[in-house]
Amino acid sequence: MENIILRAMRTFDESVCAPEYARNQLAIEIIFPEAPVFINELAVRVYSKDYQLIGADVYSPSSRKTPRKVRFIVLSDTFWDENLYHIFVFQNGLPKWTVSLSPSPSYEVWKKEKLDELESHPDKKFFIERLCPTDWWQNMYSEQFQFPSVEKVIGKLYSYSEAEGVCPHLLVTGNNLMTKAFSCFILAAYLTGNDKSKQAVFSLGELVSGNLQWSELTEHIRQKQVIVMNVPQLEYSASTVNLLSMLGDILSKEDFSRPVFIFHGTEEHVNQLFQECEAIAGMFAEYNTFRISLSTEMPPITLNDTEFQPALRETPFAEFSAEEELQQMVGLKQLKEDIQEARMMSLFLKERRELNLDLCGDSRYHMLFLGNPGTGKTTVARLVGKMYHQMGLLSKGHTVETCRTNLVGEYLGHTEKNTKEAIEEARGGVLFIDEAYTLIEGGSDTKDYGKEVINALLTVLSEPNPDMIVILAGYEDKMKKLLKSNPGLKDRFPLRFHFEDYTADELSEIAHRILKSRNFVLTPEANLRLNSLIEKEARQRDEHFGNGRWVHNLIEHGLIKSMARRVMSGPRPETAQLQLFSTIEACDVEEAEAKLLRTADLKITPPCRIGFRA
Repeated sequence: MENIILRAMRTFDESVCAPEYARNQLAIEIIFPEAPVFINELAVRVYSKDYQLIGADVYSPSSRKTPRKVRFIVLSDTFWDENLYHIFVFQNGLPKWTVSLSPSPSYEVWKKEKLDELESHPDKKFFIERLCPTDWWQNMYSEQFQFPSVEKVIGKLYSYSEAEGVCPHLLVTGNNLMTKAFSCFILAAYLTGNDKSKQAVFSLGELVSGNLQWSELTEHIRQKQVIVMNVPQLEYSASTVNLLSMLGDILSKEDFSRPVFIFHGTEEHVNQLFQECEAIAGMFAEYNTFRISLSTEMPPITLNDTEFQPALRETPFAEFSAEEELQQMVGLKQLKEDIQEARMMSLFLKERRELNLDLCGDSRYHMLFLGNPGTGKTTVARLVGKMYHQMGLLSKGHTVETCRTNLVGEYLGHTEKNTKEAIEEARGGVLFIDEAYTLIEGGSDTKDYGKEVINALLTVLSEPNPDMIVILAGYEDKMKKLLKSNPGLKDRFPLRFHFEDYTADELSEIAHRILKSRNFVLTPEANLRLNSLIEKEARQRDEHFGNGRWVHNLIEHGLIKSMARRVMSGPRPETAQLQLFSTIEACDVEEAEAKLLRTADLKITPPCRIGFRA
C-alpha cells in the first residue's frame, strides 16, 4: 500500500461540542492513497512524549465506504505545546499504525508525517498492547516517584519479555525508596498482572538474621510468582556467604523460572553482595538490570505499606521518607552532610547500648539551629522529629513549634506553666523554639520572665533519656549570647547545625518549585526578569534578608497578586482560559519588583533627640 499520511494542527472549532474543561483541540486528519475498505471504525489515541494519554477520538463511517480523508478532533485540558507526541491509529479496534509528530506551535498550521505499520515499531506495539491497558501502568506517572524514563522502561521490559533461555530474575539499583517502589509497583505488577496475592516482599537481612526461616522462604517459592528481595547492608561472615551462595545456586539453575526474584538496593549494597556471592552476581547483566537515580525535583513522599501485602516484613518505606525529604530540599549541602553524620552517630550509640557496650544509657540529642531567617530551620526541625522517630529514638516524632510570645506569661508563675505545658506536649517528639535568643533580650531586668523559660528547660535538658529533642534556633551571634547567659545551657546541646544563606541560583530554584507546585508557568521573558530580580536582591542582601521566606512572599504577595490584577481587570477571551490563568508574564514581575522597591524605600524616621549634641 502507498504511504498513508497523518497530519495534525492546533485548532479551535467552536462547532465542536466539548466539555468546558477541554478547550484545547488538536485536529488530526488521516489521508489514504485510496478509499479504504472493510473499515467499521477508525480511532486515534494521542500520547505525550513520556507515553501518557492526552486524548482520543473515534470515527465510524456512515456508509460502507470510508472516505480517503478522515478527520478527528482530539480534546484535552492541557495545551498542545509538547515537542513530541506519539499517535496510534486503530482499525476496527486493533492498533494498526503509529507516528511520532511535533505539531506547529501556531494555530491552524498543519504538520504532516507518514504513518508507519505498528509491526515495524516493536517497542510501541508492546506498549499499546501489553502495558497501557493495565490498571497499574499509571503508577509510572505518579508524582510520588521519580522512575527511569518511560521510554527506557518500555524498551527494557520489551527486551526482557522477548529474551529466551536467559536468567528470569531482575535487579533494581539506586535510591532505596525508589528501588522498592519500582520493584513492587512496576516490575512485580507487570509480572503478576498486579495480583498482589502472587507477590511476596522480604529482605536478605531477614534471611541472614533468622527472622525469615529457610523453610518459610521455600514455601513462598512454591506459591508465589514474584518475590521482591531487598539487599541491605550486611556483615558478610562465612555463614552469611554460605547461606546466600546456596540461594544463588538455586536461583541460577537453568530450570528455575518461577518465581521471579527481584533484588533491589543501593549500588553500594548490591556491589558488596556481588563481591561476596558470585552465584547471585552471575545472574545479572544489562538486559535484566534497572538503574534508578534520585531526582532533585521529586516532591516529598509518603507511602502506605499495606499496598505491598502480603508477606511484608521488612522495614517500611516511611523509614526513608524523612531522609529523602531532607535531600530534596534546595541547597543546604553541608547541613545535609552534618545531619547524616549525626544520624549515623546516634544509631551507632543506640546499637552499642543494645549490645550492653555503653552502660551510661544517655540518649540526649538536643540541637542548636544557627542561621538567618528563611533558611529552612523550621522545616528541618520537623524532619528531625520524623527521622529520629523512624530510628527508634523518639516514641512519636511530632514537632511542637513555639517562641517567646507563646511561652512568656504576664505574671509570676505563668511562664513556668506555659513552658511545662509545651514540654509535655512535645514528649516523644521535638520542641522547636524559634528565635530563642529573644528569651534573654530583657537583659538584667529582673521582671523579664524569659529567663524562667530557660530555667524550666534546664530540667528536661538534664534528663538522660527525655524522649524528646529540644531545638533552639536563631541568629548565630545572638544564640551565642543566649548560651553565655546561663552556664548550664552550653553543654546540654551536643549537636549544632549551621544553616547557610541560599545562593541566587538556589533562590531561583525555590521560586520555580513554588510556581510549579501552584500550576503557574513563566513566559521566557518573565523567567529572565524573575531570575534577574532574585540575583539582584541576593547581591544586596543584609542580615535581615529572608532567603526562602523572601522568595515565598515575592511570589505569593508579589507575582501572583500582580498577575491577578492584570487578568481580572483585562479582557477575558473565550478561548485559552487555562493559559490566561496560569501564565505569568514579564509585566507581572516588573510590577512586583516596583512594589518591592516602594516598600524598601519606606524609611522609619528616628525620633528627634532632646537636649544638646555632644
